[in-house]
Amino acid sequence: MKVIAFSPAHITGFFEICHSEDDKKKGSRGVGMSISLGSYAIAEKSYRMEIKGNVGKGEVTKEALKNLGIKGIRVKIKNDLPFSQGFGISASSSLAAAVAACHLFGIPEERAIEASHVAEIRKKTGLGDVVAAYAGGVEIRKEAGLKGKIEKMVCREKLIIAIVGEEIETRDILSNEGMMYKINEVGNECIKEFLMKKTLENFFDLSVKFSIETGLASEKMQKILKEANKIGRAAMCMLGNSIVAIYSKEMKKYLSRYENYTCFIDNEGARLLASFFS
Repeated sequence: MKVIAFSPAHITGFFEICHSEDDKKKGSRGVGMSISLGSYAIAEKSYRMEIKGNVGKGEVTKEALKNLGIKGIRVKIKNDLPFSQGFGISASSSLAAAVAACHLFGIPEERAIEASHVAEIRKKTGLGDVVAAYAGGVEIRKEAGLKGKIEKMVCREKLIIAIVGEEIETRDILSNEGMMYKINEVGNECIKEFLMKKTLENFFDLSVKFSIETGLASEKMQKILKEANKIGRAAMCMLGNSIVAIYSKEMKKYLSRYENYTCFIDNEGARLLASFFS
Protein backbone atom coordinates (compact mmCIF):
# COMPACT_ATOMS: atom_id res chain seq x y z
CA MET A 1 0.00 0.00 0.00
CA LYS A 2 1.11 3.57 -0.74
CA VAL A 3 -0.05 6.67 1.11
CA ILE A 4 0.17 10.28 -0.10
CA ALA A 5 0.04 13.24 2.28
CA PHE A 6 0.47 17.00 1.94
CA SER A 7 1.55 19.72 4.33
CA PRO A 8 1.37 23.40 3.43
CA ALA A 9 4.44 25.56 3.75
CA HIS A 10 4.15 28.12 6.53
CA ILE A 11 5.23 31.77 6.68
CA THR A 12 5.66 33.54 10.01
CA GLY A 13 5.22 37.30 10.14
CA PHE A 14 6.25 37.95 13.75
CA PHE A 15 6.89 35.79 16.78
CA GLU A 16 8.12 35.43 20.34
CA ILE A 17 10.40 32.57 21.45
CA CYS A 18 9.11 30.54 24.39
CA HIS A 19 11.59 28.36 26.28
CA SER A 20 10.86 25.16 28.18
CA GLU A 21 12.77 22.11 29.35
CA ASP A 22 9.98 20.02 27.79
CA ASP A 23 10.36 19.87 23.99
CA LYS A 24 6.59 19.47 23.63
CA LYS A 25 5.98 22.77 25.42
CA LYS A 26 8.86 24.65 23.81
CA GLY A 27 8.10 26.75 20.72
CA SER A 28 6.83 30.21 19.91
CA ARG A 29 3.88 32.53 20.07
CA GLY A 30 3.13 34.53 16.96
CA VAL A 31 1.13 35.01 13.79
CA GLY A 32 1.65 33.44 10.39
CA MET A 33 -0.07 31.83 7.43
CA SER A 34 -0.11 28.47 5.66
CA ILE A 35 0.11 28.55 1.88
CA SER A 36 -0.98 26.26 -0.95
CA LEU A 37 2.61 25.42 -1.88
CA GLY A 38 4.33 22.96 0.41
CA SER A 39 5.46 19.36 0.67
CA TYR A 40 4.09 16.10 -0.73
CA ALA A 41 5.11 12.73 0.71
CA ILE A 42 4.50 9.28 -0.82
CA ALA A 43 5.14 6.51 1.72
CA GLU A 44 5.22 2.72 1.58
CA LYS A 45 6.56 0.00 3.85
CA SER A 46 10.13 -1.15 3.32
CA TYR A 47 12.79 -3.25 5.06
CA ARG A 48 14.70 -0.10 6.14
CA MET A 49 14.28 3.67 6.29
CA GLU A 50 14.72 5.41 2.94
CA ILE A 51 14.03 9.09 2.31
CA LYS A 52 14.26 10.35 -1.24
CA GLY A 53 13.49 13.56 -3.10
CA ASN A 54 14.57 17.19 -2.73
CA VAL A 55 14.82 17.00 1.06
CA GLY A 56 18.23 18.55 1.69
CA LYS A 57 19.85 16.63 4.55
CA GLY A 58 16.44 15.24 5.53
CA GLU A 59 17.52 15.33 9.18
CA VAL A 60 14.22 16.62 10.57
CA THR A 61 12.17 14.09 8.59
CA LYS A 62 14.40 11.23 9.77
CA GLU A 63 14.11 12.43 13.36
CA ALA A 64 10.30 12.67 13.09
CA LEU A 65 9.99 9.13 11.73
CA LYS A 66 12.31 7.83 14.46
CA ASN A 67 10.12 9.60 17.03
CA LEU A 68 7.20 7.56 15.66
CA GLY A 69 9.21 4.39 16.20
CA ILE A 70 9.22 3.60 12.48
CA LYS A 71 12.21 1.92 10.87
CA GLY A 72 10.93 0.16 7.75
CA ILE A 73 9.57 2.86 5.45
CA ARG A 74 10.34 4.35 2.05
CA VAL A 75 9.31 7.99 1.65
CA LYS A 76 9.61 10.12 -1.45
CA ILE A 77 9.18 13.83 -0.82
CA LYS A 78 8.54 16.66 -3.27
CA ASN A 79 9.02 20.19 -1.94
CA ASP A 80 7.56 23.10 -3.90
CA LEU A 81 9.86 25.64 -2.26
CA PRO A 82 13.50 25.82 -1.07
CA PHE A 83 14.80 25.37 2.47
CA SER A 84 16.12 28.19 4.69
CA GLN A 85 14.03 30.93 3.11
CA GLY A 86 11.29 31.37 5.70
CA PHE A 87 8.77 28.91 4.27
CA GLY A 88 8.97 26.28 7.00
CA ILE A 89 9.96 23.54 4.56
CA SER A 90 11.77 21.51 7.21
CA ALA A 91 8.45 21.44 9.07
CA SER A 92 6.21 20.77 6.07
CA SER A 93 8.37 17.97 4.65
CA SER A 94 8.66 16.18 8.00
CA LEU A 95 4.96 16.69 8.79
CA ALA A 96 3.84 15.39 5.38
CA ALA A 97 6.07 12.33 5.81
CA ALA A 98 4.85 11.75 9.38
CA VAL A 99 1.16 12.07 8.44
CA ALA A 100 1.67 9.58 5.60
CA ALA A 101 3.56 7.22 7.91
CA CYS A 102 0.86 7.34 10.58
CA HIS A 103 -1.82 6.36 8.06
CA LEU A 104 0.42 3.67 6.60
CA PHE A 105 1.08 2.03 9.99
CA GLY A 106 -2.25 2.74 11.68
CA ILE A 107 -0.83 5.27 14.14
CA PRO A 108 -3.10 8.12 15.37
CA GLU A 109 -2.50 11.22 13.23
CA GLU A 110 -1.94 13.36 16.32
CA ARG A 111 1.36 11.54 16.80
CA ALA A 112 2.58 12.99 13.49
CA ILE A 113 2.33 16.53 14.87
CA GLU A 114 4.12 15.58 18.07
CA ALA A 115 6.90 13.68 16.27
CA SER A 116 7.51 16.51 13.80
CA HIS A 117 7.32 19.34 16.35
CA VAL A 118 9.80 17.64 18.68
CA ALA A 119 12.11 16.91 15.71
CA GLU A 120 12.14 20.58 14.70
CA ILE A 121 12.84 21.73 18.25
CA ARG A 122 15.72 19.29 18.69
CA LYS A 123 17.28 20.13 15.33
CA LYS A 124 16.72 23.90 15.86
CA THR A 125 15.16 24.37 12.43
CA GLY A 126 11.92 25.95 13.67
CA LEU A 127 9.67 26.64 16.64
CA GLY A 128 6.02 26.85 15.62
CA ASP A 129 5.78 25.88 11.95
CA VAL A 130 4.58 22.30 12.55
CA VAL A 131 1.56 23.11 14.72
CA ALA A 132 0.71 26.05 12.46
CA ALA A 133 0.94 24.03 9.22
CA TYR A 134 -1.30 21.36 10.72
CA ALA A 135 -3.92 24.00 11.61
CA GLY A 136 -3.83 25.90 8.30
CA GLY A 137 -5.18 29.36 7.53
CA VAL A 138 -3.87 32.54 9.15
CA GLU A 139 -3.11 31.39 12.67
CA ILE A 140 -2.57 33.23 15.94
CA ARG A 141 -0.42 31.05 18.18
CA LYS A 142 -1.49 32.41 21.55
CA GLU A 143 0.40 29.76 23.50
CA ALA A 144 3.60 27.95 22.57
CA GLY A 145 4.19 24.26 22.08
CA LEU A 146 2.42 21.18 20.91
CA LYS A 147 -0.79 21.81 22.88
CA GLY A 148 -0.64 25.60 22.71
CA LYS A 149 -3.85 27.51 22.01
CA ILE A 150 -4.26 28.53 18.36
CA GLU A 151 -6.89 30.88 16.95
CA LYS A 152 -7.43 30.29 13.25
CA MET A 153 -8.59 32.89 10.74
CA VAL A 154 -9.93 31.64 7.40
CA CYS A 155 -8.73 33.87 4.55
CA ARG A 156 -8.92 33.27 0.81
CA GLU A 157 -6.24 35.60 -0.47
CA LYS A 158 -4.01 35.16 -3.50
CA LEU A 159 -0.35 35.72 -2.72
CA ILE A 160 3.00 36.09 -4.42
CA ILE A 161 6.25 35.11 -2.73
CA ALA A 162 9.73 36.03 -3.93
CA ILE A 163 13.26 35.00 -2.95
CA VAL A 164 15.44 38.10 -2.90
CA GLY A 165 18.67 36.95 -1.24
CA GLU A 166 20.81 34.17 0.21
CA GLU A 167 19.57 31.53 2.63
CA ILE A 168 19.31 32.25 6.35
CA GLU A 169 20.01 29.38 8.75
CA THR A 170 17.29 29.41 11.42
CA ARG A 171 19.57 27.69 13.96
CA ASP A 172 22.05 30.59 13.66
CA ILE A 173 19.37 33.08 14.74
CA LEU A 174 18.06 30.80 17.50
CA SER A 175 21.59 30.52 18.92
CA ASN A 176 22.14 34.30 19.16
CA GLU A 177 21.10 35.50 22.63
CA GLY A 178 21.10 39.18 21.71
CA MET A 179 18.90 38.57 18.69
CA MET A 180 16.54 36.34 20.67
CA TYR A 181 16.08 39.10 23.28
CA LYS A 182 15.22 41.66 20.58
CA ILE A 183 12.88 39.20 18.82
CA ASN A 184 10.97 38.61 22.05
CA GLU A 185 10.75 42.30 22.89
CA VAL A 186 9.39 43.36 19.49
CA GLY A 187 7.45 40.13 18.91
CA ASN A 188 5.49 40.46 22.14
CA GLU A 189 4.54 44.02 21.21
CA CYS A 190 3.42 43.00 17.70
CA ILE A 191 1.28 40.13 19.02
CA LYS A 192 -0.50 42.49 21.44
CA GLU A 193 -1.15 44.98 18.64
CA PHE A 194 -2.46 42.28 16.31
CA LEU A 195 -4.90 40.95 18.92
CA MET A 196 -6.48 44.40 19.01
CA LYS A 197 -6.94 44.44 15.22
CA LYS A 198 -7.01 40.99 13.65
CA THR A 199 -6.91 41.77 9.93
CA LEU A 200 -4.68 40.59 7.08
CA GLU A 201 -3.63 44.18 6.43
CA ASN A 202 -2.49 44.59 10.02
CA PHE A 203 -0.61 41.30 9.78
CA PHE A 204 1.47 42.75 6.94
CA ASP A 205 1.99 46.10 8.68
CA LEU A 206 3.17 44.49 11.92
CA SER A 207 5.35 41.98 10.05
CA VAL A 208 7.22 44.87 8.42
CA LYS A 209 7.59 46.56 11.81
CA PHE A 210 8.92 43.32 13.32
CA SER A 211 11.48 42.69 10.58
CA ILE A 212 12.88 46.23 10.77
CA GLU A 213 12.86 46.80 14.56
CA THR A 214 14.49 43.43 15.29
CA GLY A 215 17.22 44.10 12.74
CA LEU A 216 16.38 40.90 10.85
CA ALA A 217 15.72 42.85 7.64
CA SER A 218 18.93 43.84 5.83
CA GLU A 219 19.26 47.21 4.09
CA LYS A 220 18.46 45.48 0.80
CA MET A 221 15.37 43.84 2.30
CA GLN A 222 14.18 47.13 3.79
CA LYS A 223 14.51 48.84 0.41
CA ILE A 224 12.53 46.09 -1.34
CA LEU A 225 9.83 46.18 1.35
CA LYS A 226 9.57 49.98 1.06
CA GLU A 227 9.07 49.81 -2.71
CA ALA A 228 6.68 46.82 -2.53
CA ASN A 229 4.52 48.52 0.08
CA LYS A 230 4.08 51.50 -2.24
CA ILE A 231 2.32 49.03 -4.57
CA GLY A 232 0.39 46.96 -2.03
CA ARG A 233 1.08 44.87 1.06
CA ALA A 234 4.32 42.94 1.49
CA ALA A 235 6.35 41.52 4.38
CA MET A 236 9.55 39.58 5.06
CA CYS A 237 9.18 35.83 5.63
CA MET A 238 10.63 34.70 8.95
CA LEU A 239 13.38 33.58 8.82
CA GLY A 240 14.53 33.99 5.23
CA ASN A 241 15.63 36.43 2.55
CA SER A 242 12.21 36.27 0.94
CA ILE A 243 9.00 38.26 0.96
CA VAL A 244 5.30 37.48 0.79
CA ALA A 245 2.84 39.94 -0.73
CA ILE A 246 -0.84 40.20 -1.59
CA TYR A 247 -1.06 39.44 -5.29
CA SER A 248 -1.72 42.10 -7.90
CA LYS A 249 -0.51 42.57 -11.46
CA GLU A 250 1.60 45.49 -10.33
CA MET A 251 3.17 43.48 -7.50
CA LYS A 252 3.82 40.57 -9.85
CA LYS A 253 5.59 42.92 -12.26
CA TYR A 254 7.73 44.43 -9.50
CA LEU A 255 8.77 41.04 -8.12
CA SER A 256 9.34 39.45 -11.55
CA ARG A 257 13.07 40.31 -11.30
CA TYR A 258 13.34 37.69 -8.52
CA GLU A 259 12.56 33.99 -8.32
CA ASN A 260 8.86 34.11 -7.49
CA TYR A 261 5.84 31.87 -6.95
CA THR A 262 2.09 32.47 -6.95
CA CYS A 263 -0.06 30.72 -4.37
CA PHE A 264 -3.06 31.05 -2.06
CA ILE A 265 -3.61 30.86 1.68
CA ASP A 266 -4.21 27.19 2.57
CA ASN A 267 -7.05 26.89 5.07
CA GLU A 268 -7.08 23.09 5.43
CA GLY A 269 -3.66 22.39 6.90
CA ALA A 270 -1.67 19.14 6.65
CA ARG A 271 -3.76 16.21 5.42
CA LEU A 272 -3.96 12.78 3.86
CA LEU A 273 -4.52 12.99 0.10
CA ALA A 274 -4.83 9.36 -0.94
CA SER A 275 -4.05 5.74 -0.09
CA PHE A 276 -4.00 2.92 -2.62
CA PHE A 277 -2.59 -0.51 -3.37
CA SER A 278 0.01 -0.72 -6.12
